[in-house]
Amino acid sequence: MLFSGYAGALIDRRGYCFAIQCGLALMAVSAGLRIFDGFSMLLAGQIGVAISVPLIVTSISTLVADWFGPAEEALFTGICTIGIFVGMALSLAVSPLLVEWLGFRGAMSLLAAVAAGWALLFHFAARENHPVRAAALAVKPAGTPVLALLMDRNLAVIFATGFIGQGCFNALTTWLEVIWHERGFSSDAAGMAAGMIIAGGIAGALLIPPLLDKFDHPRLLLWMCLAPSLLLVHRFVFAASPRAGYAWGGLLGFLWLPSLAITLTIIERVAHKEHAGAASGIFWTIGNAGVLGLTVCFEVLKEATDWRTSIGVLVILLGLMNAMIGLLRIPGRNGGAESPAQATGLPHLH
Repeated sequence: MLFSGYAGALIDRRGYCFAIQCGLALMAVSAGLRIFDGFSMLLAGQIGVAISVPLIVTSISTLVADWFGPAEEALFTGICTIGIFVGMALSLAVSPLLVEWLGFRGAMSLLAAVAAGWALLFHFAARENHPVRAAALAVKPAGTPVLALLMDRNLAVIFATGFIGQGCFNALTTWLEVIWHERGFSSDAAGMAAGMIIAGGIAGALLIPPLLDKFDHPRLLLWMCLAPSLLLVHRFVFAASPRAGYAWGGLLGFLWLPSLAITLTIIERVAHKEHAGAASGIFWTIGNAGVLGLTVCFEVLKEATDWRTSIGVLVILLGLMNAMIGLLRIPGRNGGAESPAQATGLPHLH
């Protein structure tokens, strides 16, 4: 959470290839540390992995803006987010099997080797399409206009919805097993339901973001993804049976998770390539704060009341998030020529 903002600024200053390479190398080294016994080595490895993730994930907006035109940005942002969801699914499904087959040390050795392999492949195969940052830095003032990004109305709305959306989603998936256990459903059923959310999200991220490229109505598409959650969350959590929960979870993921790709596309469009990294870093930092804060808040609320009340509050927050989307005024993908603010290195405020 704390490193995401710095990762975004680093991407804008040094380029996304440099940031991703650093992230992959750090991940390989950190995964290797977990091979060794001892709490200190495990903690160091986990911290290293946690730092490496923002360097990779925060690069999505800048990478897409660098390689693809406005008519393709949502499609390829969606494809990038599919990688996030597939990685989540594989970690949940494959990691326990690896530990069972190879033991903890063997599994960690294999994961370290895979991370090192990806770092080497990226080093030799990846490049930036328009590596012009060195020349740009010579004429632009140093530093990232964080305050200007925070004061932009569209970005402020996106950051606020990121806090609520990521926080509510993590709270829902974190406490699902506990809620379903109290309703008589097994832990395996809760795990399968969480998997169905991710599976639905993978399908949705492939099919829904391209609609933004076709119709160019980001606010309407965000509503299409997020408004149904007001009904689907309650249906999912309090499903009559695990199988019904799987179906509702798959539909919830299909609609909710593609909103990430649409949100990142909006960030690209509003902050522009020059500051997409910094804006994405702020988005992930605030979103992770929501993950931490709302997950704890819902646990406290449950202890004071019950899970049904907690889910009701979650739905109210999702309603607030949908209302905030109405404040967005996103420019079209061909939204005009460069402004004087852009020419001086500041984000164009909408």
